[in-house]
Amino acid sequence: MKNAPVLDREHLFQLTEGDMEFEHELLATFRASVQLILPRLRAAVSSGDSTRIMREAHALKGASLNVGATAMGRCAGAIEEALRAGDMALAAESTRELDSEEAALWAELDRLRAER
Repeated sequence: MKNAPVLDREHLFQLTEGDMEFEHELLATFRASVQLILPRLRAAVSSGDSTRIMREAHALKGASLNVGATAMGRCAGAIEEALRAGDMALAAESTRELDSEEAALWAELDRLRAER
């Protein structure tokens, strides 16, 4: 999402209180969770199942914003908003934006892991 950081490091630092081991575990758990949510979300979009889309987008938004993956969280929120407005085409478009957000986030997490 425009103007949203891929990863809000300050939020993550506050959440983990600077504990790098906890940060690593938290991000690994987050990544595993998102790698389950995204295929379900994309499948729901493909089938046009708005209830499932809403559920998966909400789960993705919560998980993302919890760890500071702001851009992904905002994108998931945009999907929810589009569905509330009854705009399935906009929800599908926002879901496609997740591809670039996902790639950028994994690249950032890989970069962080390499720094340690």
